[in-house]
Amino acid sequence: METLRSRGITRDDVWQAADSLLKAGQRPTIERIRLHLGRGSPNTVSPHLDAWFAALGGRIQDPEGFAPAPGCPEPVAEAARYLWEAALQSARTSAEAGLAQREAALAAASAALQQEREALAQERQVMRARLEGAEAAMAELTRARDEAAERAARAETAAAAWQQQAEALRAEHASALAARHAMQNDFDVQRAAWDQERETLAQRTAANERRMALELDAARVAAREAQALLDAERKAAVERLARAAEAASRQGTEMTRLGQAIAVLEERVRQRESLLAEYREQAGAESAAAAAPPRRSRPARVALSVGKGRRRSQRL
Repeated sequence: METLRSRGITRDDVWQAADSLLKAGQRPTIERIRLHLGRGSPNTVSPHLDAWFAALGGRIQDPEGFAPAPGCPEPVAEAARYLWEAALQSARTSAEAGLAQREAALAAASAALQQEREALAQERQVMRARLEGAEAAMAELTRARDEAAERAARAETAAAAWQQQAEALRAEHASALAARHAMQNDFDVQRAAWDQERETLAQRTAANERRMALELDAARVAAREAQALLDAERKAAVERLARAAEAASRQGTEMTRLGQAIAVLEERVRQRESLLAEYREQAGAESAAAAAPPRRSRPARVALSVGKGRRRSQRL
């Protein structure tokens, strides 16, 4: 019956059982997988377990091998990665410790087997020697029977020890399952808190976006009003500049006209000053002539000088 049930074990069954044991912090072995599945022979489980160990390194190095589901929040993914690394480290530690124990037990079993082989070889020699004599053979057979009984007792003791170890492993497995359930509950609580925080942040973000949109609209209205005011001031400044330019042009024309008038007046002043100087010379000459004895030709010269002065005054 066991043979028929073990034939139904597939590679996926063994791999899933090994993954479950590794996640629980235990090193997958043939006996543990058989206990986990509740069936299977060592000859059936062994090749699938070897293939699982051969592919384990690639699966661990693959970043997507144990990645969370798509769309999972980044804090949840970080927590999942942290939990997986912690579980993997614990599994490695337990696996290394279990491997060391198994290697020590295997070495002891190998030494015991070697001793038993040597004992069997010795027994063969003894048996051959016993065939030479009936009494010697009977004595040796009696001793062999006693030794067999002793080995049977040791085997029973070893079986009891293995049974205790199996019970301890079952208890360890139950404890690991309880720890995993506790971690799952904690993870669910944290995930609910993260979802609530994310919803609060989303509401705050939406409120900030609405407020910023209102402020942006107000700033645009203020900018349009400032631009209109600036355009009005610029237009008024251009008009004032045009009026100032026109006034400056008029002032320039008036200054030119005044300059010309001043030049004419200065010319008249110079002419009058020249005429005044001539009058003064003439008056000095007349005074000198009045003081001197009169001459006949003097009146004609005076009349000529007076006529020239009148003509200059008329030209001015």
